Amino acid sequence: MQIKDIAQALEARYEGDGALHIDRVVHPAGAERTSDLALAMSGDAVAALAAGKAQAAVVAAKNPAPAGTFKALITVDNPRLALARLTALFDPGPAHGEGVHPTAIVAPDAQLGEGVSIGPYTVVGPRSRIGAGTVILPQVSIGADVDIGAQCLFHAGVRIGDRIKIGNRVIIHANAVLGADGFSYAPDLASPTAFVPGMVVTRVHSLGTVEVADEVEIGACTTIDRSTVETTRIGRATKIDNHVHIGHNVTVGESCMICGMVGISGSVRIGDRVRLGGGVGVADHVAIGDQAVVAAGSGVAGNVAAGTFVSGFPAQLHQRSTEQFMYAGRQKRLHGKVDEISARLEAVERSVNSGGQTR
Repeated sequence: MQIKDIAQALEARYEGDGALHIDRVVHPAGAERTSDLALAMSGDAVAALAAGKAQAAVVAAKNPAPAGTFKALITVDNPRLALARLTALFDPGPAHGEGVHPTAIVAPDAQLGEGVSIGPYTVVGPRSRIGAGTVILPQVSIGADVDIGAQCLFHAGVRIGDRIKIGNRVIIHANAVLGADGFSYAPDLASPTAFVPGMVVTRVHSLGTVEVADEVEIGACTTIDRSTVETTRIGRATKIDNHVHIGHNVTVGESCMICGMVGISGSVRIGDRVRLGGGVGVADHVAIGDQAVVAAGSGVAGNVAAGTFVSGFPAQLHQRSTEQFMYAGRQKRLHGKVDEISARLEAVERSVNSGGQTR
């Protein structure tokens, strides 16, 4: 690509030779070719520019490069957004063949849109539909009556159960599972008094499905359980990290960010633009309002109001949990003072009981 085209895609300004050709984007320390574009958004990265061989760089407006040191220089005002657009420009995507690989097994009545690619040893079940331009990498299994939209990307080892519905431009990373049965039994496992000696735990079957809206991304080894009789839903543009578990009957809103190792119990309702930090646990039947934020490692045992920031175990308003943490850190000093006061009182009592005088 040429510098002028890159700058246009970034909606940024450039100086110097706009026709300079660029082959790849690298950190300044890794710039080994004159066709490299050095990415230097931070002050430390700008300082490393002098050691590389790149003739062009992208810098943030708040961390400018020395004038006259490059043949071309692109300056951006929003480094994070520029990074997203720049990496998209140069990402070739995973390598894959065209069409259906000879080892793939596709049901005769499955429907494949124009330009669909299906990798080795992938299985597509009966009556399933795959939209145009979708890429299915090796060893993916897709059940019966699955509806997959256009321009999706499924990485190796993904498992899609029967009757799942997936929108357009969805990315699912390796070994994720959509449509596993919910963890639901009779008697209710949530009740500590439900069990008596000799009682048999009976499985509640999962008859429902999972629906994933457009532009969702699901991380590696994440599992999303199907509902009991209705639908587990993931809203448009929500991003889910690796090793996340979403239980049966859960509804997740639009544009949420769910970080790694989060566990969401059954029948939880999560609003739009919610942020769940890494390792958060959410109890069943809890509601989390729009634009709420839950700090990493928190345990959500009750409803979270819209627009609030909660943390701790159990989760509560962040300011309150921070105060409690600070007070806990002062307990040792407080106990020392209590011991000192107790010792002085005992000394006074001994003096009084022995007939002495105190002042």
